[in-house]
Amino acid sequence: MRKLIFTGVSFILLGASCFAISLPLFQDSIRMLEDAQFAFDSSEFGKALKLAEESKILRQQEVEACLSALSQALHPQEVQDAGDDISAVTAVLQSRDVYDVVALIEYMSALHGEIYFSNSINKMLEYLEDKRIFPEASHLVAKVYEYEGEYELSYSYYTDAWNHATVLDIPEKKYDILYDMANLSYNFNDYENCEKALMLIIASDPYYSDDGFATALNNSVRRGYSADKVFNLYRSDCYRSIPAFYRLTELYQEQGRHQEAFKMALFGILASFTRMDSFLNNRVTEFQYDGLDDFFAIALSNYELAEWTMDQGFWRCFYRLADLGSQLFPENKDFSDQLFAVMAQSAPENYWRQLAISKM
Repeated sequence: MRKLIFTGVSFILLGASCFAISLPLFQDSIRMLEDAQFAFDSSEFGKALKLAEESKILRQQEVEACLSALSQALHPQEVQDAGDDISAVTAVLQSRDVYDVVALIEYMSALHGEIYFSNSINKMLEYLEDKRIFPEASHLVAKVYEYEGEYELSYSYYTDAWNHATVLDIPEKKYDILYDMANLSYNFNDYENCEKALMLIIASDPYYSDDGFATALNNSVRRGYSADKVFNLYRSDCYRSIPAFYRLTELYQEQGRHQEAFKMALFGILASFTRMDSFLNNRVTEFQYDGLDDFFAIALSNYELAEWTMDQGFWRCFYRLADLGSQLFPENKDFSDQLFAVMAQSAPENYWRQLAISKM
């Protein structure tokens, strides 16, 4: 006879074979990985590595418990006759008093929404199979090996985390993995893989991937638009791409790929400008400005924005945009001259102000 024991948010099903399911799902492996992250942050790298690897094993055990419970509950002919429909299957399980599995199914449905699984019990099983892999743990292991200078090992774990990014608990974490892959590759002079990782980041930027928008933005400079006009006409609010555009600007500049460097700088500065503009609009009543000179005078009077521009490497990219613009589009001298003038007047650091002055 089966016995269902409830302990808070956890439940344990005892039967011929013993296994346990706890809700919320995968809480034990998540907690172990959090302990591993704490150890990493505390420079206990051996402990971090051990806990991260153990969290992978624990995740597999958690998934196995769920799959075993579902397999056993779905085995009777009465349940199979209900078909693949989650609602129908759940109704039969409730009539059979299999409350642990009903709770599991309802939890997953509530967590992701029934549309996510297309109301299919088989898709739910496929989801659980995929969750055997714990890419968050591989990501942390990669960071440990990177710290220890093990490039190949580190990159292999970053690659494993990226290859399984579709099962990340937080989908946006995939960009953290790509940025870490890019930084590792750059630091070990593997510029090809650095570029690949960064391009994967900006490939999902809706503005960069819009050929019409990208062409219009680039052509606006080619056609002689002033910097004031360019930054008045266009906006790009995919802020996660900003560091990628900055790094690609430098990478292409180092490789002498000046057209590509200019394009990356233009997108990077446009996204940064959009972010600053949005910040000020949300904090300054009736925010208005007359041209870039006025905008940056207002923006950089704000301590947060001034610090952000310095911390993010904004002025290096801003300088690249102006300098490359003067080289590639000499017929549109006003564009680069206006950027240099803004930089000479507004850059918080004297180095960039003096460099801009030397170019005017």
